[in-house]
Amino acid sequence: MSARRRVDGNVLRFSLWVGAIAAFFARMVYIASALPNIQRSKHSNARAFEEVNCAGEVCDTTRFAKDWQSDQADYVIDMQTRYLIAFPTSTEEDTEHFSPLDYFDTAFIEKFRQPASYNTLDGEVWRLYSKELTSKDVHLDILIGYAMKSSWKIVGTPASPLDTVDAALKREADGLGGNFAAQGSVASGSRIGLSSDGFVIVDARTGQIQLAGPWLPEFLSANARLPNSGYRLYARNSNLYLLITEGQRRLLAASITKLGRVSWLLTLCAAAFLGMTSLARALSRRYLRNYFALSGIQVPTLDGALRTGEGQQVEFKRGLSDEVVKSGSVDTELLKSIAAFANTNAGVILVGVDDTGHVKGLDLDFKRRDALERRIHQLARTRIKPTPPIQVVFEQVRGILIAKISVARGEAPLYMTDGIVYLRQGSADVQAQPDDLTRLVAEFAF
Repeated sequence: MSARRRVDGNVLRFSLWVGAIAAFFARMVYIASALPNIQRSKHSNARAFEEVNCAGEVCDTTRFAKDWQSDQADYVIDMQTRYLIAFPTSTEEDTEHFSPLDYFDTAFIEKFRQPASYNTLDGEVWRLYSKELTSKDVHLDILIGYAMKSSWKIVGTPASPLDTVDAALKREADGLGGNFAAQGSVASGSRIGLSSDGFVIVDARTGQIQLAGPWLPEFLSANARLPNSGYRLYARNSNLYLLITEGQRRLLAASITKLGRVSWLLTLCAAAFLGMTSLARALSRRYLRNYFALSGIQVPTLDGALRTGEGQQVEFKRGLSDEVVKSGSVDTELLKSIAAFANTNAGVILVGVDDTGHVKGLDLDFKRRDALERRIHQLARTRIKPTPPIQVVFEQVRGILIAKISVARGEAPLYMTDGIVYLRQGSADVQAQPDDLTRLVAEFAF
C-alpha cells in the first residue's frame, strides 16, 4: 500500500505541476490579448519624454498640454521635485488609477487656506484655495483651483476679477464639502457642475487621494514610493491592470492598461489548471505508472553498493549472455532478483560485478548495450507477471562498464516469475511460502 500511495503521490504532484504550467500559459495568453493596448501605453510613455523637458526648477510642458489628439501617459512625474505633470482623473466610470501613486503632499494643500496665486514649474499661473473638512472619523482636505494662465487656455484671465474667482472657488469647495456631508462619502459624481479648472480631495492624515477632478498643480506625497521601471500587474475594483513604468532623465512616465475582469482571468486559469491536471493525471496513471514508481526510490548508489556488498537492497550478477542459446539459468537468476525486489523492497542489481564485489565489467559497444537493455526489458515483460517497474542504465567504474538495474517495490500484490513468487531475504532470493502469499495479498486488500 505504501508503494501505491507513493506512486499516486508522484502522479498527483506531476499532474499539479502540469496544471500550474497550463494556468501560467493561460494567464500569459490572456495578457497577450491586450498586446495592442500595451504597445499603445509604451508609445504614450515615449511621447511624454519627447514633449516634456525639465531643467533646473522649470519644466516645459507646452507641447504635452496641447497634445489633445493622442493618448497621454497616466502619470508623468518630475522625480527631482516630485511634481505631478500628469495624473489620472476620477470619473463615474472610475478611470484607472495606481493606488501607490495616489498620494498628495498635504503640506502643499495647507498653504492655500486662503486663496492665493501659485506659479507652477511649467509656467502656469493658478489661483488655489483649500478647505478642511471633518465628519465623523474622516478628516479631509479639499484643494480647488482656477488656471489664470496656462498653455491650454487661449485667453488668460486678467488680474482684476480675483475677488470673483476667489468667491467661486470658496463656493464650489463648500459644495464639494456639502456633498460629502450629505452622502457620508465622496462619490465620483461630486464633481458634476463645477466650473473650476481642477480639484482634488485628500485624506488629511495619510495624503491618500480620495477623488481627483481635472488636473491642477500637484506634488506627490513623501509617503508615495515611485515604482521601478518595468511591468507590474495589479487589481483594482475587480479589474486587472498592467502598469508600464519607464524612466528617462529626471522624468518618470507610467501608463495603465486594463486587461479585463479578474473573475475572467481566474476562471480561465482555473479551467486550464483543472483541465490539464485531470488530463495529466489520467494519462500518467495509464501510461507512466512504472516511471513514477521508479521516481524518488531510495536505492544504494553504485559506490555504496560496492562498499557494502550484497544485501537486502543490493544484488550482484557476473554477467548476462547476449546469445539466447546460452542464456538459460543466467536469465532466470536475474528475473528472480527483479521479481524479489518488486515483491519486497526497492533494490539495485549490478551486472558486471561478481558475488565478492569485484568489478569485472561488460565488454559491450554502444550497439550491444542497446541490445542488452532491450533484452532485459523484454525478459521482464514476457516472464514476470505483471511487469515490474525497472530502469536500466550503464555506468563506468574506474573505466569499466557495468549495467545498473533499479527495481521499485511494485503496486501489485504479487509479481511472479514463471508462475513462482520470490521474496528478498538478506542477500538471497527465496520462494514465497503460503503464509508469505497470504500476507502480501492481505496488505493490498484494503
